[in-house]
Amino acid sequence: MEKTNKKNLILTADDFGKSGQANKNILRLTEAGKLDRVSVMIEGDFSEEEIKNLLGSGVKLDIHFELIWQKRRRNLLEDNTLRQGIVFLVNYFWGDWPVPEHPRSGKVSVEREWRGQIEKFRKIFGRSPDGISSHEHTHYFPAYFKIALDLAKKYDINSIRFGKKGFLGERNSVNFILKILHWPNRKKFFRSGISSSDYFASLDWTKDFDGFLKNIPDGEAEISCHPERESEYNLISNFIK
Repeated sequence: MEKTNKKNLILTADDFGKSGQANKNILRLTEAGKLDRVSVMIEGDFSEEEIKNLLGSGVKLDIHFELIWQKRRRNLLEDNTLRQGIVFLVNYFWGDWPVPEHPRSGKVSVEREWRGQIEKFRKIFGRSPDGISSHEHTHYFPAYFKIALDLAKKYDINSIRFGKKGFLGERNSVNFILKILHWPNRKKFFRSGISSSDYFASLDWTKDFDGFLKNIPDGEAEISCHPERESEYNLISNFIK
């Protein structure tokens, strides 16, 4: 892989805590200096030694919010984009109310759940997270986005995954739906005073990573990856910033 001159590139590993393999691969990448941020599933599985090593790595540590129903799907290494799109749409229309298919998805319950996850993060890591992201991008749903912003302010978390100028990468159902969800959240975001990168992309939105890197526009761009997947771990292992 060619060396990139993109000093404004933020490489984030998602799903620390999802599995032993995810933790091992993420820690290997932090030790190799490949990552800028790590998103932690605080309700996941990890050892005291893994937490110690993660803290000692010096990378930014974000909380990776989950909803109750998502925890049943943690074993999925890679979801079909159509299926993800259906999940997104169901939450877009029903996220404001509890429904039988997605118990405890109402705003009050989600606020309580996510607040509890931050408190658990503070207890385990001894401080608040550096930023906020979420599993399967659920914090982008308008019903939940304000909750995430309010919690960021309450706990002095100064960064949230949003992408001030939008998204990069190849079009798929997830990318398309996030663009739709982005618009109604813009006013809330810019009024919040919370920081974010200019652009956001997921590594699985790119088929040609070298070509993608060459075409990143000016501005700060966050790229999330999932090192639990062997293909993404190998790609990031060979990445030279």
